[in-house]
Amino acid sequence: MLIIVQPLSAGIQLASRLVAAGVPCLIPTQFPDLLPAEVHSGARVVDWHPDDGVPALLDLVDRLGVTPTGVIAGFEYAVGAAAELARALGLPALSQDTAEAVRQKDVMRERCVKHGITVPASITVPADEVGECPFAFPAVVKPADWGGSLMVRLVRDADEYQRACAEIHRYGEVKFHHDPRRVALVEEYVDGPEFSLEGWVDTAGPHIVSITTKLLSAPPQFFEMGHVATPPQRSPHGRLLHEFAAQVVAAFDITVGPFHIETRIAADGHPVLIEVGARLAGDCIPELVVAGPGVDLYLAAAEAARGGRYVDQPVSSVSAGLAFVTTDRPGVFAGSLSGIEPFFDADEFVRIVFEAERGAALDPDDIFHNRVAQVHFVGDPGRVEDLVGAVLRDVRVDISDKEGNRS
Repeated sequence: MLIIVQPLSAGIQLASRLVAAGVPCLIPTQFPDLLPAEVHSGARVVDWHPDDGVPALLDLVDRLGVTPTGVIAGFEYAVGAAAELARALGLPALSQDTAEAVRQKDVMRERCVKHGITVPASITVPADEVGECPFAFPAVVKPADWGGSLMVRLVRDADEYQRACAEIHRYGEVKFHHDPRRVALVEEYVDGPEFSLEGWVDTAGPHIVSITTKLLSAPPQFFEMGHVATPPQRSPHGRLLHEFAAQVVAAFDITVGPFHIETRIAADGHPVLIEVGARLAGDCIPELVVAGPGVDLYLAAAEAARGGRYVDQPVSSVSAGLAFVTTDRPGVFAGSLSGIEPFFDADEFVRIVFEAERGAALDPDDIFHNRVAQVHFVGDPGRVEDLVGAVLRDVRVDISDKEGNRS
């Protein structure tokens, strides 16, 4: 029985995919209400809180009388617990050092420097040590161990630097994180195009199956606005980033399971590591990898966790992309999008998926309340990237005033 620890974000889709494929799963989670009905009916879902730790997971395995065949982290914050559980059960697992290095960004930077992986110069700043910014402006301030783009800021002067650090040090509950560090990581800003590299490691070594172009919001925030998943052989940066991914996997000793590497190509033409995660990417990227490159990262991760292998090469030459339509102003969603209709006629258009319902309160500065819809495309890499960019440029969310009038 495969154990999926605390599935959230891509972990929910992972659980759904494995249940649909008939894979027996045990799912310990603090958030059972977030799992769809088909997961509850097709898997064994049990209560578990991260505060109870791995001993409680081992007790669950013993009490339920199951025979674990593999362990997968269902979310970024569960990587350490999943790795520890797998080690305790004698199953394929990341080491304790690797699990810490892919979760704590300061440790991540130290590992890179040790192994010759280029990263931005950085320093941690606790709440009682905020002084002048240690780097020239613009610089980047981010939490040391939170997920996604939460509280990541480009700061352009001393006032913005002070506010960004204070926001991290004083932030309230961090969604889904049971024990966040209130430490800011301040680093040099690296200008250049951003990509993520998707793949996994099994007994045959690393498999890199997608070079994913990232489209980000304008500074000071780094909200992810769109993705285009492309087979490495079709990407103009394919060879460079394929080699870089292999170097990162080796430097972090990622020996099993999925990886998600975020990088920018700097002005000198060399990749700079932004982050590496030993888990599946969120934001629908695994679905794009299936629709474009043609590799099922969910099944690949499951096979790797069980010590097996999966088809290791992209089987398609097309890209799959999506644009997140977000609000540019606060208000109530009117239920419509201005400028969307022309995209429905594109040969590459696949579907539109609404994330917000009519009447939902929207906030452009809140990563959890600014997205309204996803617009999906599949086709030639250049054409898909152009369409995703055009949606971000031309489509506008309609907002209702108090009287229900659109604006």
